[in-house]
Amino acid sequence: MGMETSPSSQYEHIGHFLHDLSQPLAAVTGLVDLLLLELDERDRIFKEVQLISQQLEEVLRIIGEIRRIAREAAEQERKSLQPLQPGLS
Repeated sequence: MGMETSPSSQYEHIGHFLHDLSQPLAAVTGLVDLLLLELDERDRIFKEVQLISQQLEEVLRIIGEIRRIAREAAEQERKSLQPLQPGLS
């Protein structure tokens, strides 16, 4: 019963939410990159669009890092609970 709210389960939920968050951000990043291909470097908005692209990439990188940390934390939690499980049955 209480296992559904275990830290491992919470870390996995965080990972799923971050995955869901990264999907629309990746789509927007792709669209911004397509826009960059259409623009000439001399366009007045080129630098701004380039900055948007760079910032989106940074957000995606941070999300990926948080997902990695959550995955590792879930794995550590599972490992720490494993010795307790046989004694519970």
